[in-house]
Amino acid sequence: MRNMRDGREKVEIAVVGAGPAGSAAAEAAARLGADVLLIERKREIGTPVQCGGFLPEANELEALLPKAKIPEALAEVPEGLILHRTRVQRIYAPSGRSKEFPVLGRVLDRRSFDRHLAWRAARAGARVLVDVRAELLEGSLRLSGRASGTVEADVVIGADGPGSATARGARLAARQEVGVCLEYEMAGVDIDPDAAEMYFGAGSAPGGYAWIIPLGEDVANVGVGTRPTYLRGRRLRDLLDSFISEHPIAKEKLRGGSVTAVMRGLVPAGGMPPAIQGGNVLLAGDAAGMVMATSGGGIPLAMVGGQAAGEVAARHVGGTASLREYTTRIATEMGREVDNSVRIREVVDRIMNSDRLMDALIATMPADQMKAVMRGQIPGALEKVGDLVAGR
Repeated sequence: MRNMRDGREKVEIAVVGAGPAGSAAAEAAARLGADVLLIERKREIGTPVQCGGFLPEANELEALLPKAKIPEALAEVPEGLILHRTRVQRIYAPSGRSKEFPVLGRVLDRRSFDRHLAWRAARAGARVLVDVRAELLEGSLRLSGRASGTVEADVVIGADGPGSATARGARLAARQEVGVCLEYEMAGVDIDPDAAEMYFGAGSAPGGYAWIIPLGEDVANVGVGTRPTYLRGRRLRDLLDSFISEHPIAKEKLRGGSVTAVMRGLVPAGGMPPAIQGGNVLLAGDAAGMVMATSGGGIPLAMVGGQAAGEVAARHVGGTASLREYTTRIATEMGREVDNSVRIREVVDRIMNSDRLMDALIATMPADQMKAVMRGQIPGALEKVGDLVAGR
C-alpha cells in the first residue's frame, strides 16, 4: 500500500466493498478530489456473480427514482457489457394467466460490469485493493490478506453487502430480513427473448417468485427467490429444479436446456435500517438495505446510494458538508420508493400462501398499476390488496 508505514496508513475516505455501490462511491469521491481507498475481499471483482444482472434503461430509471441523481455509469453502460435487451415485463399468476407491461431493460454481463465500475473508480483516482479483508474495530480498519495493517480514515463507507461487517463494527447493524436466491444460466431454451418474466405461486416460489431473464435468443438466467421462513424445510435447489421441470408453462420453455452456470446470493428484503449513518460511517447498497422489496432489484438503488455517499463524504472531508446530509439525501432520492415497496410486500405477504388470492390480485390489478407497484410508487394499490385480503 502506498504511504504504509509501520503497518498504518491515513486516508480521507475508505470504501469497503467493490460492488456497484462501493465502486460508485469511490468514483464519486475521487472525482471530487478526495483521497480514496477502495477495499474488496474477493480476489476478483465481480466473481462469483450473485445477481441476474437486469437493469432498466435510463428513461426507466428516471421513472423508477424520479428525485434521484442518476450516476453516469448507470445510465450509460457500454454496449460491450450488455448481453441482451428486453422490452416487456411479464407477470404470471399461479393459474398461468399473465399480464405484461412495457419495460425497456438491459441484461448485463455482471462480471464485466462490476469490473468496469471498479476501473472507473481507479481512473478517477481511487486506489483499489483486492483480496483484502477490512474489519472495523474501534474506529479503525484492520486489514488482512494480500495487504495487512491498519487504516485510519476520516470517513468509512460500508458497501460490503447484506450482513455488513462494517455496519456491525459501527454498531449500525439492525436485524434485517434477508431473501435467498438461486439461479441457473441455461442454454438451449425456447424462451421469449423480448420478455423478462416473473412467476408467482406457492408451489414454485412460496413467499417470492421465480424468473426467466433472457440473455439471448436461447439463453436465459432462470432463478427463484424467497425468504427462509417460507421454505419450511424445502431446499432452494429443489424449488428451482421443480419450477424448471414441472411448472406447466415454464417447463415447455426450459425443456431440453442445459445448465451452464449456478449462482446464488442473499438479498435484503426488509428495507433500510433505522440508521445508515453513524459517526464517521456511511452505509450504502445492500449494506443499507437499498433494494426494492417488490422485485429484489438493487443495482440502481445501490449505485445512486453509493454516489450520494461518495459525494457527501468528499464534501465532508473538504469541510463543506456534514455527514448527516447523507441520510437526508437518501430519504429524498429513494426513501419513499423503498418504504412503499416494503409496505406493498408486507401486504402481499398475507396472500402469498394462497394461489387463489394471488390469482385474484393479478387479475384485478391493471397492468400499468402493476408496473407502478414494482416501482414502489403507488401506495393506493395497498388498499386494493387490503380489500382483497379482507374479502370486501
